[in-house]
Amino acid sequence: MVPHMTTEREKLLAEVEAFLERHDMPPSNFGRQAMSDATFVFDLRKGQDIKLSTADRCRRFMAEYKAPKARRAEKNVAA
Repeated sequence: MVPHMTTEREKLLAEVEAFLERHDMPPSNFGRQAMSDATFVFDLRKGQDIKLSTADRCRRFMAEYKAPKARRAEKNVAA
């Protein structure tokens, strides 16, 4: 049996899902803010392929994201 190889799309989706959970952000908000496309995460979940430049843009958004101050304060209290 051949082991399943994780695709770049699957890796990106896992990163996005972790980001959504960490920031308690709805997928449509992420899509709008990161990609100007409210359906971006839903399309990834359905298996849609993306360009490498799109993946780079998405990862750059996550790396540079600054949570709103109220949201950061809530997360710190819960920790």
